[in-house]
Amino acid sequence: MIKRLLLLSLFSLYACSSYAQPTVMAWPEFSCSDNAVVITFVDLNVCTKASTYSKVEVLAGATPTIVFEQDGLGFNALSYEPAEKALSGLPSRIQAESPRQALDALFSWRDSSNLTPKQQALLQVFGIEAQTQLMQFTNGNMTAYVRLNEGAADNTIFMTERNSSNVYRVIGNFSSADVQQWLSLLNVN
Repeated sequence: MIKRLLLLSLFSLYACSSYAQPTVMAWPEFSCSDNAVVITFVDLNVCTKASTYSKVEVLAGATPTIVFEQDGLGFNALSYEPAEKALSGLPSRIQAESPRQALDALFSWRDSSNLTPKQQALLQVFGIEAQTQLMQFTNGNMTAYVRLNEGAADNTIFMTERNSSNVYRVIGNFSSADVQQWLSLLNVN
């Protein structure tokens, strides 16, 4: 009887802790039609379609960025930044060895009941709340970490390559279906 209760409680504990980490899904297959333009942005090929965007601007400077504007529906911005900047110092704050390790940790905290004040503050900095939808996608070399708050203008996709200290970041007002669409338009060189 005691063994059963112990096993049941261990199973329950495991189930609760495994819920905290989002399921890693396969990166959607690259989909670019013949009449689209492919923009090379650092190591990414970005498929753009004139029918989708009213304006595409490439901004040079300290943070290379491409802004994709949709006729009065808002815009999405794709940038390439050092991880310390893109992740507001998260890797060094938690002594993570890589951006990927830092994001894995951040995404695992949301459903934990034993958070430190520092972890709670970092979740707030990244806009991760109980109702926030977190997703992860990978294609082997690159991993995308997605944070969605319904109706928010700053939903974010962080993309990290293995062994890189830089992060691609997409910010905009998009849904989970839009995330799948975005990722299908990106291909790593």
